Amino acid sequence: MKKTVLVFAIALLGITTANAQFKIGFGAGYAVPAGDIADFTDGGISAYLELGYGVNEQIDVTFLYSADVLVGADISEDGMTGSIGNVVIASYLANGRYFFKEQGFRPYAGLGLGLASIGAIEVEGASGNVTASTSNFAFRPALGFKYGVLNMNAAYLNAGKTGEASVSDISFNIGLLFTIGGN
Repeated sequence: MKKTVLVFAIALLGITTANAQFKIGFGAGYAVPAGDIADFTDGGISAYLELGYGVNEQIDVTFLYSADVLVGADISEDGMTGSIGNVVIASYLANGRYFFKEQGFRPYAGLGLGLASIGAIEVEGASGNVTASTSNFAFRPALGFKYGVLNMNAAYLNAGKTGEASVSDISFNIGLLFTIGGN
């Protein structure tokens, strides 16, 4: 009985991996701050790396690591001046992607859910220095397309709040998404 179950499990594993479509992707782009953080940062760079699995021709499930660096800015409000350092948002997301077409130019919609780590936000001014950092639940809807290995997308990342300030950005990325295996 145990040998039968073992043989069945090995056969099932062999059938499943024969049609496996492993995914690896990476890219970079431009990040635009959104939410309260847009009041005291400027745009910056975005980069990502993803590893995953193609469930079928239209659905991918990946682990997505994304890092967005927003450039700090000088602020002047109510007679007080200061400067904000660069803000780094690193996100670790379980990401799903649905392709609307199976071949050629393939537009898609995606959704990532996971953790965002907001790096130290440094505020320097007349009243001293303040540093804040936190980790929050994050979500990242995206729209994009894949053509061959070229992958382009626009994504909104909501990284929660640091103190009273909401932290989010919109990124425009271009990269490569490879499929290994499959038919």
